[in-house]
Amino acid sequence: SNAKLPDDLFAEEFNTASSMGLSLSLFSFEDLAAGTFRARPALAAGEQVLYRGWMLAADRYPTLASAIRAQCACPFTRPDQYTLCHHLPQWYPILAEWTPPTKVLAPGDDFATALRDTGWPGFFVKDFVKSLTTTRGSLADTPEEIAAIVSQIERYRGGIEGGVCIRRREEFVEGTEQRFFVLNGKPFGGSDDAIPEAVSAAAQRIGSPFFSVDVAERSDGALRIVEIGDGQVSDRKHWPAERFVRMLASV
Repeated sequence: SNAKLPDDLFAEEFNTASSMGLSLSLFSFEDLAAGTFRARPALAAGEQVLYRGWMLAADRYPTLASAIRAQCACPFTRPDQYTLCHHLPQWYPILAEWTPPTKVLAPGDDFATALRDTGWPGFFVKDFVKSLTTTRGSLADTPEEIAAIVSQIERYRGGIEGGVCIRRREEFVEGTEQRFFVLNGKPFGGSDDAIPEAVSAAAQRIGSPFFSVDVAERSDGALRIVEIGDGQVSDRKHWPAERFVRMLASV
C-alpha cells in the first residue's frame, strides 16, 4: 500500500479526522510486517498513539506497540489489553452471563466427545478471533460436524489463531446486530438510542481503553453480546464517520 495515503477502507475516517483537527500519521502495514516502521509525519515524543487499521494477530501487535515506543511515543492500548479483547477466551469469563456458553478446545481435540453431553441445540464454531465466512459457515447441528468446520477455518484463514471456541447456538433476530464502542470506560453508540445494559456491563468490566461490543437480540427478546473486539481494528459498521471521529476526539 502507499504509506502516504490511507487505505481505501479508512480513507473517509482519515479525511474526517483530518478536517476535525486530529493529529494523524500514516505508516506502511507491509513495512511493519517486514520489520520496518516509519510514521509520516513522525510521532511526537510523549504522544499517545491510537492505531486505526488492519487486524493484527495477538502475537504481532506487540511489534507495533514496540515500534511506537521506539519513537518515544506511547501506544494507547497495551499488548495485554489488545489480546484481552481480541481473543474470545480472555473476555468470555468476564461477561459469561451476557453471551452464549462457550467451550475452549485445542484444534486436535475430539470435539464430538467433548460436546456430546452439553445438550446444546447446535454449535457455532470459530477460532479465538474469527468464524468461517465461506458458504459452509460456522454453524453445526451436531458435534460430529465440528471437525470439518475447524479444518475449513484452518484452510481458508491459513491457520487457527489460539485454539477452537465452540459456542452454544442461539437464535438471533435478523437485522438486530449493533456495534458499540467503549472508550476510556465510556460506552458510545452509532445513534442516539440508549446504551443497552449489556454494553454498560462490558464498559465497567473490560480492562481495555478502547474496544467494540457487538450485541444482537435473541429470539426470546434478550439482548446478547455476540462479540468483543479491540477498538483499533474494529470497523465502524453502521457508524457515520463524523460521529466516530467525534468519539475519538473526546479522548
